[in-house]
Amino acid sequence: MKSNEQPMNYTELMEKAMHQAHGVSTQEYQSDVEKMIEVEKKREQSYEQAKKVHLI
Repeated sequence: MKSNEQPMNYTELMEKAMHQAHGVSTQEYQSDVEKMIEVEKKREQSYEQAKKVHLI
């Protein structure tokens, strides 16, 4: 996080969605670089698959 950025306040629904979609809490995501990389790789794969299906 850049020094001029404010930390994001996660809502209960955002927390629930993160846990359901990726199996980690937002706290784990923010504090564990390996988990962050894993989640972002899965997001990228999902995006690429959606592009093929929907021809984005």
